[in-house]
Amino acid sequence: MNTNLDFCLALHRANASLQLKLDDELGLYHGVGFNDFVLLNLLAQADGGRVGHPELVQPLGKPQSSVLRQLIMLEKIGLVVREGANGDRQAVLRPAGRALVNAARETANSICTEAVESIDSAVVATVAATMATLASAPTLALS
Repeated sequence: MNTNLDFCLALHRANASLQLKLDDELGLYHGVGFNDFVLLNLLAQADGGRVGHPELVQPLGKPQSSVLRQLIMLEKIGLVVREGANGDRQAVLRPAGRALVNAARETANSICTEAVESIDSAVVATVAATMATLASAPTLALS
């Protein structure tokens, strides 16, 4: 048995289950999936609600072409706007996007709270720190 592989597979299963639940609830109540919520939330937390396209690749875990397709769809429904020239394109959160992400945060927070409420808060904090360390591991960086 490979403990590291088992850990990664368990992490994937937990993530998949959580993402399915979040997709379902966010779609039902707010009309967006979890991946769109994550992108809108990143923009909402950024200075001025704007982020350069390349800076979205790592936190979203998607290639730049996928990020661009996602931004185009969000732009079509009026939640973001893309500004700037090709080399310096930025995604900017529109007021409708900010309102949606603020409301959707409550839904996402409720689901996440329910998902982890049976786990001791110290364990949750330790696992969160471990996941942050794993996410920034040099071996996971794109080259």
